[in-house]
Amino acid sequence: MDKVLNQLKRRFIIIFMIVGGAFLLLAYGSIFVVNVTQTMSAIDRNLTAVLDKTPIPSFDDRDEWLQRSNCIILVRQDETVTAFNADAIESETLEKIVNLAVVEEKEGFDFDGYYFKATHRNVLGNNITVYAVYDWSADRADLAEAGIVTALVYFFCLVLLFVFGNMVAKQVVEPVKKSYEQQKKLVADASHELKTPIAIIGANLSLISSDPDSTVKQNEHWFKNIESQLGRMSALITDMLELHRADDANNKPKTVEDISAMLDGVLLSFEARCFEKDVSLTQNLQPEVKTLCIKQNIERLYAILMDNALKYTPKGGRIEVSLRCDKKTATIDFTNFGVGISKEHQSKIFDRFYRVDNARTQNSQQGNSFGLGLSLAKSIVLDHDGNIACNSDGVSYVNFRVELPVRQESRERRKGNNLISSIK
Repeated sequence: MDKVLNQLKRRFIIIFMIVGGAFLLLAYGSIFVVNVTQTMSAIDRNLTAVLDKTPIPSFDDRDEWLQRSNCIILVRQDETVTAFNADAIESETLEKIVNLAVVEEKEGFDFDGYYFKATHRNVLGNNITVYAVYDWSADRADLAEAGIVTALVYFFCLVLLFVFGNMVAKQVVEPVKKSYEQQKKLVADASHELKTPIAIIGANLSLISSDPDSTVKQNEHWFKNIESQLGRMSALITDMLELHRADDANNKPKTVEDISAMLDGVLLSFEARCFEKDVSLTQNLQPEVKTLCIKQNIERLYAILMDNALKYTPKGGRIEVSLRCDKKTATIDFTNFGVGISKEHQSKIFDRFYRVDNARTQNSQQGNSFGLGLSLAKSIVLDHDGNIACNSDGVSYVNFRVELPVRQESRERRKGNNLISSIK
């Protein structure tokens, strides 16, 4: 399983890196392309402005605007080419520029670091061509530097993305790992619980078969042992099926239900058992408390908590059940008196197959308790975005409190219906 989890983690990180890297590449690539486009557009506008302001046919190379433009102006009239603002250019470089602009009629960018643009004019019958040449090597260096910085930032973000993806992958895999561990523990605990009754059944069958001439009456004790262990196995299988059904029911849609009426119905079904055990049942239920829930799961929750309270209440004891509601929360309390639970067990009592080995268990007189009921109850409460807690003084009482969020819309709707009724 560890190998499978590692593979799942690696796949998540790979997908996370591919998707995240693609988005980062798109973002940083778009920024760099926009930067390059803006630079080229600015250079082109500068050359156009220079060509529009250039006086034809005479130039004054002392004009400050020409020097500030950082452009070389070439004017070709017939076979004569005149250069302006080229004092800082070496003769070989200037000759190369003239050759590219005039002879090869270069337009646009050149990788040697120049941008060429030309305009043709007719002045007093003379055909004149004006070339503006911009040295964009500094701009190109700035763009290259920006590209390197962008690439470094991109790779740094990829590293951060990998670290973050690793952290997220751990969080994603953790529930799967936890679920696997719980499943593994469930199988191990169930196997342990089944091992004892199977061994007892096998031993009793061996005793019965050891005396083939004995009658059923003579083996009645061994048959009762077998029947008892079969009952334990059946109870365990039933509890495990209930856990499975609860998980399936959690996927069902929730509806607005009256949890007060549901609790009243469940308590009514337990009255006969309370009477048989001579346990008094006191209930104080606020009526018409509604919430969004899965009806069969909430009824199962009530049944588990009531059965648990009755199971661990001694003969002649009492059980108190209450339900009260405020604007946001419905609070349900199941309190049985007689035996308590120590604090060291209260935090573990909702774990699967956990049982308290003390006078509480001994006084229950129930041999088919496997510690799955309260685990199922907690699962139901959590699925309804609620809380469940156990509280006891360790000696005389045990209280299980369930808090469920109230469906406020139903309350407002009920008030509206009451108002309509009063108007009618």
